[in-house]
Amino acid sequence: MRTLLASALLLVACGRSDRPADPATQDASLSPVASAGPDAIVLRIPRAGGTARAYLYPRLDSAVWSAPGAPAAARALGFDSDAGSLVYVDGKGVPVRLGLRSGVASATRRPKLVATASEDGSAIYGVTDSGAVARITPTGRWTLVTPARAHDVLPQADGSLIVAGERGKDAMLWHLWPPETRIVDSVRVPGMARARRLQAGDRLVLVGDSSVTAVRGRDLVAGRVVELDGATGPAAATPSGDRVYVALRGTRELHVVPRDAEDDVETIELPGEISELRMDPLGRYLLARPTSGDSAWVISLGTQKVLGAVATQWRVDLPLVAPDGRLLLVSGNDVRIVHAETLAPGGTVRGAARDFWYIASWNGFRPRDSRLDEPVRFATGDSALVDSAAASGPDSADPSGAFSGALPQGDPQPPAPGATPAATRAPAWYVSLASHGSEDVARAEAERIVVAGVSASVQRGEASGRVVYRVVVGPYPTRSDAERAGTASGRSYWIFSGTQ
Repeated sequence: MRTLLASALLLVACGRSDRPADPATQDASLSPVASAGPDAIVLRIPRAGGTARAYLYPRLDSAVWSAPGAPAAARALGFDSDAGSLVYVDGKGVPVRLGLRSGVASATRRPKLVATASEDGSAIYGVTDSGAVARITPTGRWTLVTPARAHDVLPQADGSLIVAGERGKDAMLWHLWPPETRIVDSVRVPGMARARRLQAGDRLVLVGDSSVTAVRGRDLVAGRVVELDGATGPAAATPSGDRVYVALRGTRELHVVPRDAEDDVETIELPGEISELRMDPLGRYLLARPTSGDSAWVISLGTQKVLGAVATQWRVDLPLVAPDGRLLLVSGNDVRIVHAETLAPGGTVRGAARDFWYIASWNGFRPRDSRLDEPVRFATGDSALVDSAAASGPDSADPSGAFSGALPQGDPQPPAPGATPAATRAPAWYVSLASHGSEDVARAEAERIVVAGVSASVQRGEASGRVVYRVVVGPYPTRSDAERAGTASGRSYWIFSGTQ
């Protein structure tokens, strides 16, 4: 076993100093950088609940969005970049969905769940009191009873789900594709009933008392078992799953277990024993919490060396590594910013430690392209462009009425009698409250639902190639109106658009 002795002990003792941050709110280097990719959005929710705010990182002194009435956040589950919503659990374990478009926070109190998890910020999984698996989505709920009591749920990036349970001293894993309830793969892992489970890229890593093994997510094929020289402590995996870091209790050793069975297990020598590991979401740095004191050791995963120590309190949300490689640290009621590589101070956000922090990638706060709101136009028989709303008159954006594009070939076909061209139909938003395979069941449920004086109706649709009957209310003129109706229903709901 090879050993990588870190030179960090000298660095911590007499090298870089973790000086107090500049009293300024933010230093000049923390300026936004134009990017074609998603924006880094910092979401902050008061730790006692209240008005949630969003910031475009690294501009942490000016909120771009706010919404009152957000419940306190205890743990983030994920972010849905399509819907623009954060899902988290409150202090009682109740899942909460916070919509950045609607500004509405909705909680789902039934069924009561433990071991709650989400991979995409849309589907929320958990284990019920009876040991069954439950899934909550904006479109409805789904439950599954596994061959043995479920203890953990691990949603995968490909949309499938791995459920973990126990049989004696062995771990049981079941693989399925919700909403289908058929188990497609299963495996029994000897001696790993009480193992900790880590998602490592496309693999599920099991950390036992003194060993580490992994199974492939897509088919539950088990890999090699790596025996370690002692009792395992904190563990963390890189986002890609190429390495797993496992500390040994009572030692300063941090073992690096590679994905490739042919590679040796390496060891990083730490300044002392640790009680917690936290991985950079981008896999550049690893933060290690000493067993005593309010600080963190910063480990560069590129060099496998300890860069030094920074002062910080530890919480479930902070410290964390920001997208640009800076560290966000807790200092009393403030959040300090430190450069991870140099440990140089980068500023302070006063009073920000009173909030729960989460960083998401999203483009939803960018200005809307004005071309998306231009009226739809179509060619008439005399090849003039006509506004779909007025059906006559030249394009106001082009006084000449000229058209530089290609016109459809052949004569236009007249609409059917009484038909309304799709381009002239007003957009509408609907709230889906349930979905059934039986039209009679759907209609019976719709008859019992009235939301703010509006009775529910049934719409026929398709899902996964099958006919479904949705119980809906609407239409509403805007998505915000539909979101308010969904919240008022007190049920799980899903918003979709159509025409009327």
